[in-house]
Amino acid sequence: MERQRSYNGRRNADERPQKITQCTLRRSSSLPPLARAPPPPPPNELKLAAIAIDLNVRLRSADMPLTMQERAIRRGRALLEANPDETKRPTPNPTQLAMCLKKEFDAMYGPAWHCVVGKSFGSFVTHAGGGFLYFSVDKFCFLLFKTEVRPLVKPPSLLRLKIKN
Repeated sequence: MERQRSYNGRRNADERPQKITQCTLRRSSSLPPLARAPPPPPPNELKLAAIAIDLNVRLRSADMPLTMQERAIRRGRALLEANPDETKRPTPNPTQLAMCLKKEFDAMYGPAWHCVVGKSFGSFVTHAGGGFLYFSVDKFCFLLFKTEVRPLVKPPSLLRLKIKN
């Protein structure tokens, strides 16, 4: 077995090792691109997050303007805290909570709002764009969504055809 000679600068030029070429690493197309830090959220979103933390509200899903989200979570918290009959009923009535929140949004933002409040429920809903919010306050979950209202148009009356035999 031959020993490889190292170049120490005193040997002839022909004994010098070949010039080593560097390999450039290329990314394989199967690898994801480098992850960049997400841009910071807008100040309004930070304000809403601070309000949610302050009110002990957890936003779960939203497709709604931030001002409407803020109104809904503030109203939801206020409804839970405004339980007048604490001696008779220690937990608020979810039906009453849903009715109050729905009526307020109907009055403020137009008709066709729907609200579901409870400790355990499932849902699968279709909502109008910009009209969906799902959040929880303490043990209660609130689902608030708006549907599209279309005027009912009566179909044209069918002309009765007289058939002659």
